[in-house]
Amino acid sequence: MKRLLATILLIVNIVQLCAFAQTTTDTQIKGVEQGLLPVVLIKGDPSWSIAERMKFHKAPALSVAVIKDFKIEWAKAYGLKDLETGEPATTETLFQAGSISKSVNAMVAMKKVDQGRISLDEDINAKLTSWKLPDNEFTAKKKVTLRNLLSHTAGTTVHGFPGYAVTEKVPTLQQILDGTAPANTAAVRVDFEPGSRFRYSGGGTTVSQLALMDIEKKPYPDIAKETVLAPLGMSNSTYSQPLPPDWRKKAATGYRSNGLEVTGKIHVYPEMAAAGLWTTPTDLAKFAIELQLSLAGKSNKVLTKQSVETMTTSYKDDVGLGFFIERHGNALYFGHGGADEGFRAELVVSRDKGYGVAVMVNSDNGQILREVIRGVAREYGWDEFLPAPVEIISLDASKVADFAGRFQVNPDRVLTITPVTAGSKTVLQAKPTGDPAFELLPISETTFIRRDANIKYNFVRPTGATTNGSFPPADMEIVGQAGSTPTKRLTAEQLVPFEMLLAGKISEAIEGYRKIFKETPRNVTVSENRLNVLGYRLLEQKKVPEAIALLKLNVEFYPNSWNVYDSLADAYAANSEKDLAITNYKKSLELNPQNEKGREKLKKLGQ
Repeated sequence: MKRLLATILLIVNIVQLCAFAQTTTDTQIKGVEQGLLPVVLIKGDPSWSIAERMKFHKAPALSVAVIKDFKIEWAKAYGLKDLETGEPATTETLFQAGSISKSVNAMVAMKKVDQGRISLDEDINAKLTSWKLPDNEFTAKKKVTLRNLLSHTAGTTVHGFPGYAVTEKVPTLQQILDGTAPANTAAVRVDFEPGSRFRYSGGGTTVSQLALMDIEKKPYPDIAKETVLAPLGMSNSTYSQPLPPDWRKKAATGYRSNGLEVTGKIHVYPEMAAAGLWTTPTDLAKFAIELQLSLAGKSNKVLTKQSVETMTTSYKDDVGLGFFIERHGNALYFGHGGADEGFRAELVVSRDKGYGVAVMVNSDNGQILREVIRGVAREYGWDEFLPAPVEIISLDASKVADFAGRFQVNPDRVLTITPVTAGSKTVLQAKPTGDPAFELLPISETTFIRRDANIKYNFVRPTGATTNGSFPPADMEIVGQAGSTPTKRLTAEQLVPFEMLLAGKISEAIEGYRKIFKETPRNVTVSENRLNVLGYRLLEQKKVPEAIALLKLNVEFYPNSWNVYDSLADAYAANSEKDLAITNYKKSLELNPQNEKGREKLKKLGQ
């Protein structure tokens, strides 16, 4: 009888403990669901709910998996995997992982290192048989290695890949690496000495993919499955591109930042190691937990502890092999973000403790991911992950007015600061060139912050100025995570090139851009992509002559790019200049015969 009573009491205690644990977990899930946080924490500001932020960001579906004590604490999906069908997302709904593919690829590659199939520090061309990375003056002394490729220090070009619409012809890896049709990106080449510095390169990861395929003589999806996905039980993950029909049924549809569906619902990524993984947060959590357990010396299902330490230790600029290292005070985290067309994803885990989170969304609006991560970090008390909330102070109207002015941030960007009346208060509004305005919030008499970015704006008193009375600041310093940027105060008459365009001063603007390009050709203000974006922005504003002038300049700067001719042709077509539009569409197709959209536009013009 005593034994029976003891057994009953034990069962009751176990049931009560399980119920308590479930209640605690449910409470924490609700805490996360109602506790999304912005990048800047301000005392007194409320948190957001997942539902309202999904609506705000036009994100149809969001899926999350939370790690605690080296286990998946909970996983949950929200919203719709496809707006057209109305099918709800589940924890088994597949999302494109984007560049998190690189992290899993790094584990695949490190397994081949552990097996002696390749060395981290040998010339990668020694393992490449179906294609060779061309040698040049930059590889004369130092060869590109697997360590370089996995840490983005190989000097290889091509940042990322846009993928291919489901109706487009997909190139081979060799065509992608050589930038030949039907590839839609430039050739992958080395343009600085390997190992000398960090520069993100999806092109380099694609070289590693081909090397693994040449070593194993197998398709990459099979190598990844045998090496990592199957051993870790990642049963809802595949690198298969395009997705097989049975997998496609489980996949979410991708959506643009404006809420519109990606053409064909998804893109195809033959650059599998760099961007081609289809997976779920639950499977990514399994992957992360194995790494955490290996670091703790408690598991080696795939890699040795030493190999995982190599992957998650900073090699250069807080970049490991396949991971970025985050330092929050004395706490170390590692992870990676991902961005494919219509999809965003993020994985962040503690390096030394068993917690973390994976979040995925079928939208280009990935800001919600970090909002969720910060909510999880607060709910679960992650070590030093969140900054201390700041307190906003009040400044009287006379002091606020002293900070008005125009401050040059870079050769083509001005921050115009204006006092604005808001109810009974006077606040500072900051308006960047060509972008929406935002409010500056004072945290001291000379330092301001903004809600949407971790940036401080420090105003500097003129030499000899007193702390009493008027304070016309001489200049302003902008301080962000990458360091500080001093600005120059401008008069109303001193315009940067884009301001000249907006004012209709076309010739002066073009000469301004030429001057920037001549003095600093790699300055982001005269990059091909930025000028292209500004050109379309001008078209949207019905400033067609200005748009044509800027896009013609882009052709002048980047004459070997098919896209600049395509964009200029769009501008000419918008201005009813048919012959010039036809000429430029043809030039675009000459440089890129796979520009199907350009071919369609030519047909509409009777060609």
